[in-house]
Amino acid sequence: MRASFYEGAGRFRTGTAPDPKAEAGEAVLKVKRVGICGTDLHIFQGHLDHRIPKGGIIGHETFAEVAEAPRGTGFATGDHVVVEPLRFCNACRTCRMGAPYLCYKLQVRGVELPGGMQEYWAVPTERMIKVPASLSDDHAAVIEPLAIATHSVGRANVKSGDAVLVFGGGPIGALIAMVSRHRGARVIVSEVNPFRVELLKGLGIEVVGPGVDVVKFATDWTGGEGVDVAFEVTGNAAAVRLMTDAVRVWGTVSVVAIHSEPMAVKLYPMFARELTMQGTRLYARADWEEAIRLAASGAVPLGPLVSHTIPLEGLQEGMEQALRGGPVMKVLVDLTA
Repeated sequence: MRASFYEGAGRFRTGTAPDPKAEAGEAVLKVKRVGICGTDLHIFQGHLDHRIPKGGIIGHETFAEVAEAPRGTGFATGDHVVVEPLRFCNACRTCRMGAPYLCYKLQVRGVELPGGMQEYWAVPTERMIKVPASLSDDHAAVIEPLAIATHSVGRANVKSGDAVLVFGGGPIGALIAMVSRHRGARVIVSEVNPFRVELLKGLGIEVVGPGVDVVKFATDWTGGEGVDVAFEVTGNAAAVRLMTDAVRVWGTVSVVAIHSEPMAVKLYPMFARELTMQGTRLYARADWEEAIRLAASGAVPLGPLVSHTIPLEGLQEGMEQALRGGPVMKVLVDLTA
């Protein structure tokens, strides 16, 4: 079968690998779509070389069809599934606290463990979640980032009537904005990429574009108080410097982006307004279930986020294109092409 292998910073190679054999408790999946996300771009740039082995197979935003499944698992050949790409110990303090997705021994399929950039993939059935057949392949492939968004919005306790500012209008930022809006919040997104600005506007989201003082805009927008919740989804130092200035007394700053380097944060507003700053990583099973409901009902439209699909052989070029920016939102790898 075909697979794509990480060869070190800036290099992927498409080659062949043995067809997988399912071990006890595993199913064999025929992979259909894999999304390229910010974590994958960090891998491509070599930022996660301490986690991903050379020759590793990336891909954690995976939609697949069941090719083989053991009896008694509730899965059958032809079922459409997404993969919760986590392996945790179920024994450490974090797992016992009810947060296994933050396990001290956590491993992620597509980072430390082989991921979905291969035509067939053996996966534990306990990490598979059925999705309705009514969802298109492209839409189903965006369930994983939507689960990130449902987790982020839930952890920040966004409520109806809240004022929400999202720094960054990429796929995760757009999804956080739409999930917040679905909960009844007022939402603005700060974004500088012209393509993404227009896409967000087309989704009915208010955008603070380039050249606008986003803190002043948010302060005026809230009658001088500041927003209830600010999400930092850019990974950019400029946004980090601004985020605490935009939030009201007893408000919340949620850091969703991966920051590979130390960042300067304005701490005076943290003290002066008694802000809460929280990190947000990954998801619980309930977040996946909410994401599937939102996608299946059309409450969060996913189609407009998919810029285009590429074949597995185009992964290297797709990574380079995503890093350049321009007219790109979510790129999917089509393993059936």
